[in-house]
Amino acid sequence: MAERRKCKHCHKSFSPRPQNPDQQYCSEPDCQRARKRIWQQRKLLADADYHANQRAAQSIWQKKNPDYWSKYRQRNPVYVERNRANQRDRNHYRNWQDKGRSAIAKMDSSISESSIIPGRYQLRRIDSGRIAKMDALIVEINLFSSG
Repeated sequence: MAERRKCKHCHKSFSPRPQNPDQQYCSEPDCQRARKRIWQQRKLLADADYHANQRAAQSIWQKKNPDYWSKYRQRNPVYVERNRANQRDRNHYRNWQDKGRSAIAKMDSSISESSIIPGRYQLRRIDSGRIAKMDALIVEINLFSSG
């Protein structure tokens, strides 16, 4: 009798394929999507080249489809309302946690140039746990000397 295992995603019993003796997920489409998503998340964290290639591919796609999200929102009003409600919840939680400091920003956002005082600064990476893009670097800036 063939060996039976529990799928890591759906927890149903399955027989691994002989070609893949270490198989941990059954062949159901949802389980295969979960397996691929987990593999991809690990790959993005561990492989800088893979991460750079994914970002480049996303950038190319975004340039070819600049109005995708506005059309998507027009076609999916339920998504829009759910996203707004979720964002209000996140903002409320963030404001409660940060006592009103703003934390949500795109990765390429910056402060107006006129508000930066010339001088020597130290940048120190901090882990804020706030909402940000996956490759955003959040830093604390301390002024050492002006001028």
